[in-house]
Amino acid sequence: MSSDQIKRNIRWVSLGLLAFLVFLAFAQWLGADRANQVNLGHVLAPPSHQALFGRDELGRDLLVRVFVGGAHTLFPSLLALFLVVLFGCLMGVFSVKFGGIVDRLVQVVITLFQAFPPIIFVIGIVGFLGLGMEQTLLAICLTSWTKYAYLVRSLLLDIKEEPYFRYADMFGNTFWSKIKLYYFPSVFPQVVTTMVYDLNTIVMEIAGMSFIGLGAQMPDAEWGAMINNGRSYLQTAPWIVAFPSLFLILFIGGVMVLGRLLKQYFAIQQEYK
Repeated sequence: MSSDQIKRNIRWVSLGLLAFLVFLAFAQWLGADRANQVNLGHVLAPPSHQALFGRDELGRDLLVRVFVGGAHTLFPSLLALFLVVLFGCLMGVFSVKFGGIVDRLVQVVITLFQAFPPIIFVIGIVGFLGLGMEQTLLAICLTSWTKYAYLVRSLLLDIKEEPYFRYADMFGNTFWSKIKLYYFPSVFPQVVTTMVYDLNTIVMEIAGMSFIGLGAQMPDAEWGAMINNGRSYLQTAPWIVAFPSLFLILFIGGVMVLGRLLKQYFAIQQEYK
């Protein structure tokens, strides 16, 4: 594919994902009260014109719960991703900027956090802090920022020795102007591509923590918690698991397609330089 075709595909996939997120925001706003409404007269009712996705073991409308649960899964994931990228990139920039003992200290901290498997570290932190979505988000932020700090530090060390970067001080560029003119354009493609792929990781971590009972707590609707809650009814009411799993797979697949397109686009742009 040409660069223009890839750019068009990126635009359409991005618009599709954004439209889905906007839809979830409206669904959460409109259906937050309905998501937990119990209707014992329609327990485990199959999909019908009254409840397109069927009902769960308490007669709650799965259509409403799937979309509200999607908002409870994806929006915290986006918030965690933003905080992780912001803090990690700042740590990488300051490590290169100040060097010396600051750089060595940052490297030691990165090594300490990367010495443990991330999911084990997250489970340990959540177990220590207590159950809930807020604790899960904090644990993910504490364990995921090192990836971006290491990436940004490595990229900036490569360009720091370039002649154009060393001459920047001669033209009166301040630290922040050098970030804008030199740091940001150099790290943007790699960081953005990593962010897109990392979004899926964070979504799976949040859903996985809720699945094992350490994240969102019932009766709150959340995809991982809904899938876990429906395991007992997998043979009698498979729609309880099927619909949240389907939307989770579709979103992850869309993000993977976007990441692959971005990777191709940035590779083509790099060849033109």
